[in-house]
Amino acid sequence: MGFPIFLQMSDSFTQLISHTGVFAKSILVILLVLSVVSWTIMVEKYRFFRSASKGTKRFLEAFKRAGSIRELQEAAARNPDSPEAQVASSVIDGVEAGELKDAAMLDEFVDSTTTGIVSQWEGYLIFLATTATVSPFLGLLGTVWGIMSSFLSMGLRGSANLYVVGPGIAEALITTIFGLGAAIPAVIGYNYILRVIRRKEDELILFNTVLKSRLLSAGLPQGRRH
Repeated sequence: MGFPIFLQMSDSFTQLISHTGVFAKSILVILLVLSVVSWTIMVEKYRFFRSASKGTKRFLEAFKRAGSIRELQEAAARNPDSPEAQVASSVIDGVEAGELKDAAMLDEFVDSTTTGIVSQWEGYLIFLATTATVSPFLGLLGTVWGIMSSFLSMGLRGSANLYVVGPGIAEALITTIFGLGAAIPAVIGYNYILRVIRRKEDELILFNTVLKSRLLSAGLPQGRRH
């Protein structure tokens, strides 16, 4: 019983969209593009952080067992998805190249590397924020346009029946739904991803402290391999 009703509602919704004007359709297309791109970003971010978490777990286990800088470097090379491994690999390469000659240079290099990694994590978040901000206003624009169309139709035909005002009201409702449908997931996704980034940034900073302490206790940086 429920499934045929759902099909009827879907057909009705499709018909409503097909009967909207050019302006409303343009807004719907823009909102659809914003929604699709936003969902793509959220899915990719989820997959990226899931892969990074697995790589970090493997790397930290190897990090604890590593008895030398060479073993640490090999563990980092085996887990390229881990941000901790990326920092460790970059630092060790810098030490061996003789670019990091003292603790101050080591601190500066680690901080800049961490900043670069976090900046990569934050990539495309501005799109989610923009979608969350702009979509409701686009939906509102379509709403105002639909209501205005209804009043214009009433004025031209001198009637206020459903046949006259219906198309304009439909445009108003559909654009409102699409606007909220694009904005709400973008807001949730933005806040969730930002929280994940801040948590992982704290974890990375904590690891950096341990890494620097371990390198310095091993007599690095000295520009040579141990």
